[in-house]
Amino acid sequence: MIQPLLFINNIKKKFGGIQALKGVSLQVYPGEILALVGENGAGKSTLAKIIAGIVSADEGTMAFSGKIVSFKTHLDARKAGISIVLQEFNLIPHLSVAENIFLTHSEVYKQGFWMNYRLIYQKTKLLFDYLNLDFELDPFTKVMNLSVAEQQVVEILKALAINARLLILDEPTATLTRQEVEKLFTVMRQLRDQGMTLIFVSHRVEEIFEISDRIVVFRDGEKVKDTKTKDTSEKELISSMVGRDIGDLYTIRNRNDPGETVLEVSHIKWRNRVLDCSFSVRKGEVLGIYGLVGAGRTELIRVLFGAEHPEGGKVLIKKKTGFIKSPLHAVKMKIGMVPEDRKSHGILINLPIYKNMTLSYLAREPTFWIHKYKEESLVKSKINELSIKTMSLGLPVSSLSGGNQQKVVIAKWLLTEPELLFLDEPTRGIDIGAKFEIYRLIDRLASLGVAIVLVSSELPEILALSDRILIMKNGRFIKELAYSEASEERVLSYST
Repeated sequence: MIQPLLFINNIKKKFGGIQALKGVSLQVYPGEILALVGENGAGKSTLAKIIAGIVSADEGTMAFSGKIVSFKTHLDARKAGISIVLQEFNLIPHLSVAENIFLTHSEVYKQGFWMNYRLIYQKTKLLFDYLNLDFELDPFTKVMNLSVAEQQVVEILKALAINARLLILDEPTATLTRQEVEKLFTVMRQLRDQGMTLIFVSHRVEEIFEISDRIVVFRDGEKVKDTKTKDTSEKELISSMVGRDIGDLYTIRNRNDPGETVLEVSHIKWRNRVLDCSFSVRKGEVLGIYGLVGAGRTELIRVLFGAEHPEGGKVLIKKKTGFIKSPLHAVKMKIGMVPEDRKSHGILINLPIYKNMTLSYLAREPTFWIHKYKEESLVKSKINELSIKTMSLGLPVSSLSGGNQQKVVIAKWLLTEPELLFLDEPTRGIDIGAKFEIYRLIDRLASLGVAIVLVSSELPEILALSDRILIMKNGRFIKELAYSEASEERVLSYST
């Protein structure tokens, strides 16, 4: 009988008044890829950080390689042979690949001070050979010049350099293209086949079935399912994650016929990223824009929202000619935008939830005095409407899970009662339950007459929600498809 590499028994963890883990027990076996899944706030990332020594458990025990362990720091876990790759990489941009990998390795320093560059080059090349990388990566390339996928590989190489036996990947595919995901999965399979054990934390159900050997499902801080991947289905897994049957993505549509044209764009240009783009969107219509990363989708809507200034073209908004001069101008024109990167552009992470939610509303309706009770009433209505889970309106947004942070961003714009809404990757990095809630919200807003421009890298999302789909490639629209004629094969064939 195979003995577990990692044995976890009755782990509990509390943050303030929230019980993040409620006595979780599980085993991780040598040479497997174990997927930890669940909704935002279910406890999977908390457990991953406890295993890696980033967070300490309140109760419970953990054994690694047959020995009881209690890691006070991440460094303690690394010394034991456990490494973690977080969503926010722990890399120094201005240092090279080799320098990042061996920065804390005392044996590569001459006389304890000077890094032996010949030695770290040789060691890095050996790691490349071990991984059998099928793409070029120069050990002396600065990390700032690497793609996100390549930076992720550098983090994995750091784990290999300390002879890690257990590697944890926390949401590793959140910002990757499909091609980059395939590259990462190739590396993960190579590591598993060479004897390493991997824990894969993810929201993406289709990827879990593609890469994992076993799945553990968390819900509300508890383990609710532990199964071999081949013994379950997507529908069963989703029901376990959310505790209910959330239905089919393709059955949520409840649309009226589109009304008058709200936005008409002609021959828009911006630098070399947006080249001669023209389209229109009508009241009550969802216009989907699909394309690979770098196609120019985000740049286009940033220009239309006033965050960037166009270099040519013409825009007609509600029958008025003229570009939006700034995001503030957009707010006053009843235009909203949920950005691709919520932490950089959507929220002020350390401000209270209620202040984040009323920022755009107060910008549109400036007043010397802020009526506290009215503000509270507005915020509570959106918290109830969007089912935002929080202990208090006064807590910072950083206290919320990713899905609830995204709902705060959306609530901020709903308070302004927009007539035109740009949504750029509105469900990136959030769990399946929160996704379906946002899908239903998008459909409801369209049925109420809001014109919506939806940018998404998730093809099922685009196909299910869009009335029309524009396919973008190299800064241009190359094809338009109606909802009735669109399929994954057709959209992908045009976009690639």
